[in-house]
Amino acid sequence: MHTTFRFSGILAALLLFCTPCTALAVPGRIISLAPSITRQICDLHEQDRLIGVTSFCPQYAEGKEVVGSLTLLNFEKICSLKPDIILASTDCNKKNDIEKLKKLGMRVEIFEGCESFACMCREFVTLGRLLGKERESQDMISRIQKELREARSRISDSPKLKVFWQMGTNPLVTASDRTFTGELIGLARCDNIFGGLPAKYPRINIESVVTENPDVIFIVTDMGNRRPSTLIWEPFKGISAVKNNRVYYISGDLVCQPTPGMFIKAFKAVAGRLHPGVM
Repeated sequence: MHTTFRFSGILAALLLFCTPCTALAVPGRIISLAPSITRQICDLHEQDRLIGVTSFCPQYAEGKEVVGSLTLLNFEKICSLKPDIILASTDCNKKNDIEKLKKLGMRVEIFEGCESFACMCREFVTLGRLLGKERESQDMISRIQKELREARSRISDSPKLKVFWQMGTNPLVTASDRTFTGELIGLARCDNIFGGLPAKYPRINIESVVTENPDVIFIVTDMGNRRPSTLIWEPFKGISAVKNNRVYYISGDLVCQPTPGMFIKAFKAVAGRLHPGVM
């Protein structure tokens, strides 16, 4: 009873504090609750419209008001900024938080958390349309798709390699072909050794990696670019990737952002490591 009363009181106070937002055709004051959306707004050169972002965001969005983290939003701060629109993502934001923002009178648009390049392109054009930049977003997608085709044509005769994608050490986590990471590896004409697993980001063990004997190992750094140790693999000289010195670090910021612009950059970086001298 008391908990319900306290929550109702807080909600009522916030409702009084918030000014209901008018749904504008082209919103001028935007809060982005997902780093990938923030990055795409910047890709469209519309960062001046951003008035609020989450604590982790691209460098070129620094200086904007921080309205919380992905897991803990400051609703009072969001209301005080009086946004025309709030942009959220299914892979970053809690459903309960989104519903609470709507109850506070906010206009919220929700974007899909993409696990494919096609989805990224589709959602980017949707964002462009929302910002009155549909033509610009379509032109950018056409340019990126052309870049991807040209890059793939350069590696069309390159040998297929077996790849292990390492995300963290304890536990040892990888990415299956149900993710855009898996798509990156496939588009680079290589085989993801754990691509067929049902989970998107399955936990695996060292023994299974040794058994699969990858030609290349990618170790993803975290978003702060801290590097997991490569020492885990040094005792396993029989693994082709270790024997041939093909264990590579790759930036988490580069390969963990589901946007069209970052996808083409990630592809070139991955393909460049897999097929040196060709890319």
